[in-house]
Amino acid sequence: MAPRRPKAQAQQATRPGHGEFDAVADYYDYLMRAIPYGQWVDYVEALLSRHGLQARRVLDLCCGTGKVGSEMLRRGYEVYGADLSEKMVRHCRRQQPPLPAAVMDASALGLRSNSFDLVVSLYDSLNYILDPAKLACCFCHVHRILKPGAAFVFDMNTTYALAAGFFAQSNLGSGDPLEFEWRPQWDSSTRICRVDMRFCWRDGSREKVFHETHYQRAYEIEEIENMLVAAGFAETHIYHAYSFRPPSRWSDRIFGLAVKGDDACNVLD
Repeated sequence: MAPRRPKAQAQQATRPGHGEFDAVADYYDYLMRAIPYGQWVDYVEALLSRHGLQARRVLDLCCGTGKVGSEMLRRGYEVYGADLSEKMVRHCRRQQPPLPAAVMDASALGLRSNSFDLVVSLYDSLNYILDPAKLACCFCHVHRILKPGAAFVFDMNTTYALAAGFFAQSNLGSGDPLEFEWRPQWDSSTRICRVDMRFCWRDGSREKVFHETHYQRAYEIEEIENMLVAAGFAETHIYHAYSFRPPSRWSDRIFGLAVKGDDACNVLD
């Protein structure tokens, strides 16, 4: 039997940076219900421990609905969230415990200098910054708001992951209340992967079909490291995700840890 598909609707792609995570915001936590957020935070803590770092005041940058920040709150950190999507930020207050969060552009953070012990940005959020100049600005702002000796921990999808079509996913015919189909298109000239997403939420006899278009840019490791150094970070480390191994050509996700120098000045000051 062929998989049941949502009612046919023409999908009109939105422009990059417009409407991403708006339609799916109310269903995002359900969509991500199997994600082991606790293990993500375990790994962040392991990275800090490996490099002899400690943190108390944390910014969850590109926090989405606040799952990571809420998990860190449960562990005793003082955490705040920032995300570009107002609709996603609204869900932060519904977490247990609620995450204080604000709508903010990662490349133009309006936060006080030298005020955080740690900034985290997880689940390939930084790949959504398509302009390298804006990613460089993001790194500069993160460096500015960190205290001397503090760390920035982030993850990103690699070129291998985006070019190989890892975003191609579907659960059509699963019977799940939220069925989806994601179709990626990789452009090697721009290094941007466009993902056309179709969702169908079924609640009894009611059915809601909606679409989103997401865009992610692939950055090379050397490019990322050069941006971090230019932003003023004194120490940078790149790992194959959830390990302490260096990345390989087959790594689909990398983690970065960058440390602000103890005597650092702020590039943007």
